[in-house]
Amino acid sequence: MLSASGVRWIYALVVSAGLVGVPWLAVIELQRAVSIGTAEAWMLVGVMAIVAGLPVLMVLLVVVDWLRRGLQRHATVPVTGENVP
Repeated sequence: MLSASGVRWIYALVVSAGLVGVPWLAVIELQRAVSIGTAEAWMLVGVMAIVAGLPVLMVLLVVVDWLRRGLQRHATVPVTGENVP
């Protein structure tokens, strides 16, 4: 069984592979679509924007969750100007 940090490293590797691999495939397919015609290229651009945007969205969601947890950790004890017993 993997620890939580091990799962995070595997997740980071999968996401980084997606961030490198998907845009690379998108460029190859876009070159093929442009050679066929402009209408096909525009349709492919729409599909690739969604497909290439999903790995970026996954990374952004992890960063937002990390920031949210960091803010909640400091917001546990409110600052009221008095000593906490």
